[in-house]
Amino acid sequence: MPHRLTIHKIDQSCLFDLAWGDGQRLTASVTFPAGLLQLYQGWQRAYLGYYKQALRGRVGAAGQVTAAAVDWHSQLVQSEARLLSEFHTWLKQGDLYDLRQEVQAAAQGAGTVELFLTCTPLDLARLPWETWEFGPPVQIVRSPATIRAATGRRQTWRRGKARVLAILGDETGLNFSGERHTLDGQQRLMEIHYVGWQPGEDSTALKQRVCAAIADSQGWDVLFFAGHSNEAALVGGQIAIAPHTSLTVKDLAPYLQTAQGHGLQFALFNSCSGLDIAQGLINLGLSQVAIMREPIHNEVAQAFLVQLLQRLAQGQNVQEAMHRACQFLKAEQSLTYPSAYLVPSLFRHPASVPYRVEPVGWRSRLHRWRPTWYEALTVATLALVSLIPAYESWVPQAWLMDQRVGMQARYRELTGQVPSAPATPIVLVQVDGDSIIRWGATSYKPIDRSLLVAVITGLTQQGATVIGIDYVLDLAQPDHDAALNQALQQALIQNQSQLVFATARQRGVWLVPHPEVIAGNDLKMGDIQVPWWRVLPRRAASDRPAPFSYELTVAHYRHLQRQFGWASVPQLPRGGDLHPLTHFSYELGQQWLQPLLDLSIPPERVFEAVPAWQIWEDPTLLPDLPGAIVIVAPGGYHAAGLAADGEDNMPAPPAFAYWRVRTSLPADVITGGEAHAYMVHHLMSDHLVVPIPDVWLILVAAIGGKALTLYLQGRPYRPLYGVTALGAATVGYGLVSLQLYISGAVLLPWLLPSLTIWLYCLPILRENTE
Repeated sequence: MPHRLTIHKIDQSCLFDLAWGDGQRLTASVTFPAGLLQLYQGWQRAYLGYYKQALRGRVGAAGQVTAAAVDWHSQLVQSEARLLSEFHTWLKQGDLYDLRQEVQAAAQGAGTVELFLTCTPLDLARLPWETWEFGPPVQIVRSPATIRAATGRRQTWRRGKARVLAILGDETGLNFSGERHTLDGQQRLMEIHYVGWQPGEDSTALKQRVCAAIADSQGWDVLFFAGHSNEAALVGGQIAIAPHTSLTVKDLAPYLQTAQGHGLQFALFNSCSGLDIAQGLINLGLSQVAIMREPIHNEVAQAFLVQLLQRLAQGQNVQEAMHRACQFLKAEQSLTYPSAYLVPSLFRHPASVPYRVEPVGWRSRLHRWRPTWYEALTVATLALVSLIPAYESWVPQAWLMDQRVGMQARYRELTGQVPSAPATPIVLVQVDGDSIIRWGATSYKPIDRSLLVAVITGLTQQGATVIGIDYVLDLAQPDHDAALNQALQQALIQNQSQLVFATARQRGVWLVPHPEVIAGNDLKMGDIQVPWWRVLPRRAASDRPAPFSYELTVAHYRHLQRQFGWASVPQLPRGGDLHPLTHFSYELGQQWLQPLLDLSIPPERVFEAVPAWQIWEDPTLLPDLPGAIVIVAPGGYHAAGLAADGEDNMPAPPAFAYWRVRTSLPADVITGGEAHAYMVHHLMSDHLVVPIPDVWLILVAAIGGKALTLYLQGRPYRPLYGVTALGAATVGYGLVSLQLYISGAVLLPWLLPSLTIWLYCLPILRENTE
C-alpha cells in the first residue's frame, strides 16, 4: 500500500504530512535547519566546479572531466558529506519518530512500501530526499504537488518490441554518440526511432517534425530526450532541440497527451535541471518521468543511461533500475563521478505502476505465463483440497459434490426439467418396520425369512419376472429355509423369473446364500456395496462380483431375450466398464469420471416404493409387476445393516432430502435399496452423469485466470466494472454448468474453479480499489 508524504516549507518550519490507507494520517512540524540550504549551495558550487565542462544545461567547452588548480574533487566529497550529515541528522530528530516508525512498520508488514514524496517550494525539492535512510524495503519516488490529469493504473502491454522515440536535441558542446550506441545496443528489446535537428533545417519545421513524431498514431512506450534543458516554472520547463531553438512542456502538452492515449508510459530526460519538466509532465497525466535535478555532465549522463538500460533489459522495472543505476554510480564510480548518484530522480503519478520493458520472443511470452508464488500457492492449495479422498460426507470434495447435486435438484424443479418415469418400471418393495410388525416377525436381524417367503410368493403370484433380494442369506434359519427355497423355486419355474441375490465381503470372503435356501453354480449374485453416491462399474476389480444393480439390469435383458427370442443379451450402453483414467485415479484415492447417482431426479421418477405388507394384505394396491424390475430391500427399520445396526440407513444427501421433504417420508435417510434403485434406473436409461474432477478444472481455471490477469494488466478499467463483470461471468458459468448437467450429462464443478479465477484476479482488483 503506497504512502504519500507531503513536505511543505513555510519560513523556518517544515510541515510533514503522511497519508495512507483509508484516510490514516500523521503530521509533524519541525524547524528547518538554518544552515541546510547554505550547505546545499556549497555542495552545488563544488559540484559545478568539478563538472564545469560539457554540462547539459548550458553551453560549455566540449571535453573530458578535468580538474583545475582547485581540488574540486576533494571539495565536492567534503561538501557532500557535510550536506548529507546535516540533512540526515535533521530527518532523524524525535519529532519525526512516529512518521518514520509508521513507514518502517508498513515495510515490515508488506515487504515493500512505496513512499510518494511531494516537496514545496522548489528549493526544498532540490535536496537529495532519495537518500533518506528508511531501509531497503522503502522505495522513495517523487510526485508533484499539482496533478490535474488522470493516468492508467497499468502499463499498456504492446505486442512486440517496446517503441522508443529518442529526441536528440541541441548538441552544442555535447556528444550524443554514446547515447546512440547505448540505445542501438538494446534493439533486441526496443524499436528505436530518432528525431533531431539537421544542419540548415528551419526551426519551425523542426518543431513541427518533433511534435508530429511525439503524436505518431502508432504510439510510443518510451520518450527519451538528450540535450540541454532548463527549469521554467511558468511553462513547465523547456528543452533545447536545436541551437537557439527550444520547446516548452506547455508547447508539447497536446502532443504528449495524444502520445499518452497511444500508450506512452515513461519519459527519460537525460538532461539538466528537470524538476519543472517532470512536474509538468506528471501534471499532464504521464505516468512516470525520470530527470536530473542538477546540471549533468555528458559522460555521467551516458554512464547513467548505460546502467539504466541494462537493468531494464534484465526485466527490472524503471523504479528498480533507477535505484540500481544510482547505486552503481555511488559504489563503482564515486572516484570518477563523485556525487553523481544524488542527481537522478523518478517522478510518478500516484495511480501508476512502474514501467517495465516486456521481453519479446516465444520464451518471453512463455515467461509471462509463469505463475507467481501467490498463484502457485493458490492452485496447490485448492488442488490439494480437491484431492482429499471423498469417503466421508465431511470431506470437502464430498461435501461440495453433495451441495452441487442439491443445487441441481432445485434447478430441475425451477426450470421444469424433471424427467418422466422410466419405460421399464422399477418397483422397490420395502420391508419397513410397519411390515415387520404386521407380519409378526420374531427376528429383525437376520430378517425373519418367513416374511421373505410371503414376499417372494406374493411377487410370483403377481407375475414378477425380475426379482432382486437385497438381503444376504448366508446364515441358516432351519425353521424357514425350506419354505424360502420352495418359494424361490416356484418363482423360477412358474414365471421363469430372473433372481439376483445379494452378496458382500466379510473378512476377505464373499458371502453366498446358504445351500438350504438355494443351491446351484449359476446363481446370479451382485455386490450390494453402495459407494459414495457413484454408479459401480461392472467390474471394479477382477476378483470382485458385478454390482447388484448391474446384475439386475442384465437379468432384465435376459428376460427380454427369453421373451422375444433375442440371439444375445445386449451390451449395456455405458457404465459397464471403468474408464482407464478412473482405474488410474483409484491409485490416488480418487474416482475420476466415475458416474454419479443422479439424486437430482425425484425418487418417484426413478422407482415406485411399496411397503412389503401390501403384498400379503392387499395386493390390489401393487403396481403391474410383469416386465418390472423388483427389488426387495430393507425399508429403513433401525436394525437394517450387514455388520452394524442401521448400516443400511445412510444420511440423505441434500438433493434426495430436497425431494423427500415434500412427502411424509423421512427426509434425513436414504436406504441401500433406494440407492440400488437409482443405479438400476441409470443403467437402464443410459443416464450416467460423468463428473469432471475438480482438480482438472482448477488447472483450466488457473490458465484462464492467468490469461485474464495478463489481459487486465494492459487495460485501464473501473474496479466496480471489473468486479461486476467477473461476478456475472461466475454466475453465468454456474448456469451453464447446471444446464450442461441436464443436457449433456456432465457435471462441471463450480466452486473451486470459480474460486481459482477470483483468487487469481484478487490482487489486481484490490490494486484498482486502492
